[in-house]
Parts: sequence; structure tokens; C-alpha cells
Amino acid sequence: MADHRQVYKQFREMLPPHVRAWLWRQKVARGNRRIRELGRHIAAQINAADQRDHEAWKLLGTRSEWEQFRDERIETLRHSLGVSPQPVVDLKPYVARTLEGDRFRIENLVFTSRPGVVVTANLYRPSTAGQKMPALVICHSHHDPKADEELQCMGTTWAQLGCSVLIMDLLGHGERRQHPFASVADYPGSFEVDRQDYYSRYTLGAQLQLIGASLMGWMRWDLTRGIDLLLTDPSVDRDRIVLIGGVADGGDVAAVAGALDPRVAGVVAFNFGERPVGDWNPTGCIAHTVHGGFWPWVILAAIAPRKLVYGREFAWEPQHDPVWQRLEKVYELYGARDCLRSVHGTGCVTGHGPEDSHCNNIGFLHRRQLYPILQEWFGIPVPETECATRYAWHELESLRAPMGELHEVRPIHELAREASEMSVTAARAERETDEPRGRVARLQRDLARVLGSMIPPVAPVIRSRAAMLEREEHISIEVEDGVLLHLELLWPPGSSATQLPVVIGVAQEGNRRLKQGRRELIAGLRQGGAAVCVAELRGVGDGRHGELYRGRISPSAEVASASLALGESLVSSRVRDLRSVIAYLSTREEVDQERMVLWGDSLAATNTESVQLVVPFNADPSPELGEPLGGVAVLLGGLFEPHIRAIYIHGGLTGYASLLDEPFFYQPADSIIPGLLSVADLCDLVAALAPRPVLMEALVDGCNRRASRVQVEKIFRVARTAYQMAGEPEQLRIDVEPDAVNRTAAWLLAALHQ
Repeated sequence: MADHRQVYKQFREMLPPHVRAWLWRQKVARGNRRIRELGRHIAAQINAADQRDHEAWKLLGTRSEWEQFRDERIETLRHSLGVSPQPVVDLKPYVARTLEGDRFRIENLVFTSRPGVVVTANLYRPSTAGQKMPALVICHSHHDPKADEELQCMGTTWAQLGCSVLIMDLLGHGERRQHPFASVADYPGSFEVDRQDYYSRYTLGAQLQLIGASLMGWMRWDLTRGIDLLLTDPSVDRDRIVLIGGVADGGDVAAVAGALDPRVAGVVAFNFGERPVGDWNPTGCIAHTVHGGFWPWVILAAIAPRKLVYGREFAWEPQHDPVWQRLEKVYELYGARDCLRSVHGTGCVTGHGPEDSHCNNIGFLHRRQLYPILQEWFGIPVPETECATRYAWHELESLRAPMGELHEVRPIHELAREASEMSVTAARAERETDEPRGRVARLQRDLARVLGSMIPPVAPVIRSRAAMLEREEHISIEVEDGVLLHLELLWPPGSSATQLPVVIGVAQEGNRRLKQGRRELIAGLRQGGAAVCVAELRGVGDGRHGELYRGRISPSAEVASASLALGESLVSSRVRDLRSVIAYLSTREEVDQERMVLWGDSLAATNTESVQLVVPFNADPSPELGEPLGGVAVLLGGLFEPHIRAIYIHGGLTGYASLLDEPFFYQPADSIIPGLLSVADLCDLVAALAPRPVLMEALVDGCNRRASRVQVEKIFRVARTAYQMAGEPEQLRIDVEPDAVNRTAAWLLAALHQ
């Protein structure tokens, strides 16, 4: 594997840049047909929900009706962000360095937003303190953090005009990055240095989702604490606090923070308001947006009647923008139409000429329109000329200076791991107060809070059924309106039994790959008198065109994000699919519904010790992704289907906590279950299955590395204890390496017949 990777990497480096870019686009474009079909199904659901909310919106005629509409949705937004009462901690502001300029000074500072989380920032202030001054908090875009030239321009210019201006590094950006790739010197291959902070949102967002939090929620909290910091200065006018969000995702965070913080007198939000359609970026598509009805336009409108500037980076036609029309209606309900303004640029995002007003945060064209608005609303003078002073990035850094014991700077994945351990330990302690059956029931209830309903909405309906080869059937069942699952039933040869035991196999790679890769196991099961049903859950399978790209910007990542916007993870809906398959097979006269085994598999290549795991995002080649769906689905399926005889998992995940061991992981986006690590991990599911037989082999960790004996025994200690207490310790078997196929088949057959 190592030699193959090295040769491939050398070959890629020899190609011209435009050829490498073309190959990358082809890799991304090789989307799974079925995941794209599922994407269209989810898009239709989003469209329907949008239309329902639009109809409800049209019926609103009074301010009180709007406020009821708004309050329900904003409260759901709070819950979605994982907003919970935070411990009151001392901000511990520390000025690492002060830069003196022409009528302004810059304080490079750090402060604590929550235990272990340090915010790096630049505070621009007038050189001489005067009367009460406005305070502006600028939320940078994903392009460049606090030292960007446009941000420096706004900070120094407004400071010269008598304002206090706070510009923080967003979590994961600038000095708060969670990866080591800050310059071209940090990696021998070519990579996009200026995009690594942005791309890291993919990993950081998923890690926070697992513990029931969110990247948007943590970013918003940092802004809240930034305002707390400003208000410790008696010269700051608490009635003139303005939040400004840059063009690429900065407006998203500013809008959310402004809507939730009544201390903010005005918000300037660029490029925010359009409907989410599925975006890997966790701040661009907030979980539960559609389900909770807090569309971006609702968040913006919730700022009313406070001041709002609706900003667009490029050319804009208000008469064709439904968001603008809704904002106008809301502000008119308050009699505050003058508190709503707009600024915009020229050209379009795909253009690259002088008429296309691209910028990193907020460009001169946009600032020029913004100045008179801020003068009218907040008394901030319009500058005759903007300040031209610029500093090198290292001059604006805060962490270079020693801080002693004042601040503890910790990686976010470590904090997430600690939070998950505390939550899961507490949940286990509560379950331990119940008798054994009660523990399982409580675990099911705990999981229902994060998974949603595990009950299939309708009974499965057969849409097609055909006999193919001898003793084989191909079946399609509909489990939701427009959602088809593809099954293949493989009967044992020459069997005359009226009711046969069945092994139900699922894998992310789909039926074709599963039958090819595990041909000998399937043959052994059939020869032993068992039927085998391989099932493709929604969006799974159809891997006929080589390896499918499953990374950050893949179709599967987009569909997973859209599903979260609808209110649930893809794992949840796929577990319901598995239960629908079980329900369908239970209706077949040839199947003994009391003798069923679930089999979850992964055919993904693992990352060996020779594979370099610490690589930039979009590095080519990159480490292999695991495919934990099969193992996770059968564990959850077995938990909710008590008549399942046994569980067999090959190549599954040791646990979701292992995704928090490093600042990176190598598992696909559609395998994430938000909130799972607030109540349980996979070892708890195994424990709840006791004393049913469970065989797991060749497990992998969050980085898709084969787990060692020491690791699995430590992780599954809870499960071992449960099986010992049930008096059946031998029924739980965990093998580090895959067993011989004939022995695995024998184990499965024995479980079916015991």
C-alpha cells in the first residue's frame, strides 16, 4: 500500500496543475447514482417545507402574529445550536502587545470564552479616550482571519473616528486553527494553504456535533463573550454595539449572534438569507433549519426592529429577492422601515473582471455604501479617507507573547472528548439504577432523543420482485413515498424447508460489492442451510464505476447535510430502513422470523502504519476513509429489534469517541450521529445486547486504523461487564483480525440454530 501511494503521488506531482485539477473534478463528479436520487428526494422535502412555511408567512398580518411565528423558530434555533447555560468564567483579558498608530492603537489580546477555549483578537481603539464611543465587532469571512487587510482598514479607520473595534479569530481560524498547515513549509506536497482553516470546519463541526454542540453555536458564543469584553470598558456606549459579518460565512455568524443577543443594536450581514440546500460547511447549513423553520431569512427578520443592513457581495436586484421583500414586510409591521438598509456590489461570483466586486471580507465598494448608514444610525463619522496603515500578520498575533498560567489553550477535540466522557458516564450511571430490561428501555429512550423516531413510518410495500438466477430473488420495497430499497434474497440450494433462518447483510458499498467481497462467506451460509438477504439502505450501493469519492464535497456529504437540515442524520433513516427490511422478511412464509441474524460489513481499505495521516485537506492522495455504516446500523437495528438472534460486524468502528482522539478523522460525513456522545457510544449498544451472541472482528478507529487488542478491550470494557453479569461472557467475541471464513460461517449458523 505504501509503495503504491508513493508511486501514485510522484505520478500526480509530475502532471501539469490543470491536469491535476481536472482529475480532482472527475473524482468528485463520480457520484453514486442512488445518493443523488436520495438527494433529489430530500430536496423535494425541503421544497415542500419551504412552501408550507411560505403559506404560513403570507397569513401573518400583525406584529403579534409575526412575533409568535418568530419566537417558536428562534427557540428551535437555540436548541439546534446546542446552546446551554455556560459556566460563568472570568474573561481573563490579557494584552500581549500594543501597537501605536496615527490616532489609534491596537491591542493584541486574548480572553477566555469557556474553560480551555482562548479567543485571539485585535482591539482597535482611539489613541485618546473621549466620550462614550460606539463599539463594532467584525466577524471575518472564511477567506482570511483577523489580520486581513480589509479588516485592518476598517479597524484603524473606525478607531481614528472614535470607535472601539473588536476583530476576533473565529474558532478554527488564524491563531485558533486546529491543524498544522499554516504555510507551504508545513507539507512537502502542493496544497491550498489559504483554504485549510475553512476546510477544517468539516472536521471541527462534526466533532462538536457528536457531543450535541455545533460549530455555529461555539462561534456565536465567542462573539457573545467578545461583547461582554467590550462592555467591561466604561467608555463603550452599550446602546451602540454593532455586529458586522463579512461576505463568506462571516455574515452567517453575525446574523445568528445578532438575532440571539438583544444587546446588539445593529447587524450588517453579507450574503446571508438564502435557503440552505445542503452544504458541507456546518455554519452554512445549520442542522434542523428546515425542521425547525428558522430559515436564514427568519433569523435576519428576528433582528427587527433593531437596525439591519442586508449586504450582497455582487450585483443585486431587490425586486427579485424574496428575502428582501419579507424583511421589508417585517420592518413595516414595526413601523421601522428606516431601520432596514442594503448595500451591494457589482458583477457576479463567477466573473473575474474589474466589474466583479470580489473581496475577502468587506470591500471598498461595500464600505463606501456602509459609512453613511452608520453615520445616520449611530453617529459614526464618514471618513474623508480610509487609514492606509497596514501591519504584517505576525505583528497582529496574540499567542506569541508568553502568558504564564493565565490562559490554558487546549485543542477542541480534547475538550469535546472530555465533554463526551462526562455526559456518557452520567448517562450510564442513570441507566445503572434500573434493572437489566429497564436499562435497555432507558437507553432506547436516550437514543431516541438524538436519533429521532426509529419506527418506520409505513409498512414496506413491494414494488418489484423477480427471480434472477437459480435460488435468487431481486426485490424492491418502498419504505417511504419515493424511497426504494434494493434487496437480494439468496436461498440455500436444494432446500425443502418451509421456514429458513436468514442472515441480513448491509454495507455502504452495496449489494454487488458485498457479494463479490464476501462470496465465500455467503456460500458457506447457504451451504449450511441459511438464506442470505443483502440489502441496500437508502442512498447506498450502485458502485459500478470504480471507487466513489466520499469526502468533504462529495454528493453523500451534501445529502447528509441536507438531511440534518430536515432534522435527522442519514444514519437514523437508514436504521429505520433496516427495520423495514426485517419487517418485510418477517412477512415471507419461507423465512423464520425468530431466526434472524444481522451482519454489518465494511469493504473499505484501512490506513496502515505507513500511511501519513497528518495531511492537508484535499491532499492527493489522502488517507482512506472507513465505512462504518454496516456495523452501526446492525447494532442499532439489533437494539430496537429484540428478536434478532445475533450480530456480526466486520471492519466496523470501535466507537464514535475515537473520532475525537485527534484534530482529524477519516470517516464519511453521512456516518455522523449528532448528539450520540451525549448519551452513549457503540460499546453501550453492545452491552445492551447481552446475552445475545455478538461477533466483531477487524474493528477500526476514527482514523480508519486497525484497532489493537489493548484498544478494543479498553473500549468494550462496559460490554464485557454486561455479558459477565448476564452469565454469558463467551457470547461476546471481539477478534482483532478477521477469522477464517469457514469459522465465521460456522459461528453465524450456530447462532441461528441455538
